[in-house]
Order: sequence, then structure tokens, then C-alpha cells
Amino acid sequence: MGKITETFNDKAKTGKPFQPVPLMTNGARPHVIAPHEPLPGEPTPELKSTPVAPPMVVVPGVQPAPEPQPLKIALIGTAPSSRLLAPFGDPSWKIWGCSPGNMNVLPRADAWFELHGNLHWPENKSYGDPYINWLRQLTIPLYMQDQNYCPNATTFPKEDMVKMFGRDFFTSSFSWMMAFAISQGVKELALYGIDMASRDEYILQRPGFYFFRHMAEMRGIKVTAPNESDIMQPPGLYGYSEVTPFGRKILAREQEIKQRLDGMRADRAKLDHNITYLEGAVEDVDYFKSIWLGQG
Repeated sequence: MGKITETFNDKAKTGKPFQPVPLMTNGARPHVIAPHEPLPGEPTPELKSTPVAPPMVVVPGVQPAPEPQPLKIALIGTAPSSRLLAPFGDPSWKIWGCSPGNMNVLPRADAWFELHGNLHWPENKSYGDPYINWLRQLTIPLYMQDQNYCPNATTFPKEDMVKMFGRDFFTSSFSWMMAFAISQGVKELALYGIDMASRDEYILQRPGFYFFRHMAEMRGIKVTAPNESDIMQPPGLYGYSEVTPFGRKILAREQEIKQRLDGMRADRAKLDHNITYLEGAVEDVDYFKSIWLGQG
């Protein structure tokens, strides 16, 4: 089965950037109709004047300042389904990495964030020590809690972020990174390798992402993720989502599966009882073979 989204390595093979045709809101490809003269009965389009920019003054020997480009940042997690789909080959994007799971994996990174303060704890030393040594060699901006682990680190502005956004939704490294990106004036945020789909640690981190996605969108910042990631899926609306046809179907399916499991567990319990009985019978036969076989 083919890939849904072209990876960085796929782009490198062709030497050409992948530029898919953008989809319309209904999922179709745009169909452009050429302009035409108004037909009988059609209103004549109103002509509007376009303001003309003043002519650029060219000073000999002085290059005009380039137009500032909007800040676009891609945050990279470790989920393999979408991590390498990030725009590593597009210099208009800043790549922000994190996590020891991305060490020596990402083709490019423009900044690194390691906000854990427990890398030297005994239970973390197996990966923490080599990771810290790797971080100390970075020449890109490195943000950490302080310089205790790495002298080349910049202290992350935690208090500034808490003052700006409150302290209730910093539930993951990506929450801190999104907040920092917003504070830096980002215009577009893309998330790769970020699912937060497990039932233990990451499911508790999703609310922080929802909050900062909302904070970004309230400021007109575009937030995207590839189809291979499920981070953009919103939570259900309490009291409402379960009474939709899909919500009702999910509940019915869950009950069906649990009933089948209950039946199988009952069968297994009966089999376990029979197995135990027969294992005892085999032991009896073995006893008679060993002790009484010479009689007769």
C-alpha cells in the first residue's frame, strides 16, 4: 500500500519538493473556471481600484532589505508514523526537536528542547547519560531547565510562559514548545511524530495540546498535522457525542465484545477445571506405572 504523505526521503530521491494540490473544504480538488464576458442578464462585475504601492527608491550600491518571512515552526515527536514527514528540506520551516528518541534521527533541527530534570536519576541513566553527552555537542539553540546538565543550554523561560498562559495546561514538552512558539510570533505550527494516543502517560497530555492549539488558533496561527497522526482529533463533547449514531454504535459494539469475552472466559474456566482433573489422573497413572506395574 502506498504512503499517504510523501516522506522526506521520498522527496530527496526525486530532487523536487512535494507540492500536493490543495484540497477544498469538501475534500475535492479545486476546479478553476476561466473568466468570461457577462452573459445576458448577468450583472456586470464592479471594478475596484487597487491601491498602488509607492515606487521603490533604489540607492546605488545598497541592496533593498528582503521582505520578512512569516515564522513557520515544525515540532517533531517520536511517533514513527509521521516523524519523517516533516519539511526537513524546506528552509522556510524551522525544525524544533526534542526527546532522546530523536537523537541522531532527524535530518535537520534548528533548535532542541529537553525540559526534563531527571536525566541523571538512577532509573534513567541508561539513556540519560549518552543523551546528555549528545546534547553537550549541539551547536543549535538548546533549551533546558538550567545549565546543570549542559553548559551550552539556554534557560527555558518557564515563568514567562506561566505568566502568559497560566499553569494548568503545561502537560508535556510540546505544550511548553507550543507556548514558546506562540510567544515568538509564529504564524504556522505543524506537528509531526506526535500522537499522544496511549492509554497511560500520553492520554493525560492531550488536554494541554488542545488548550495551546486553541490559544494558537485564537491568534490566527495555523496549526496542522499530517493524516498519519491522530493528534488533531478532538475529544468528544460530554453528554452529546455519545448520543450520536456513531456514539451509540460504539457502545453497542463494546457491549457485544464484552459479552463474547464473558462466554469465552466461562468456557476457559470449565476447560481449566477439566485440565486440572485430567492432570491429576495422569499423575495417578504414573504412580501405578512406577510402583504397581510389577504386580499381576
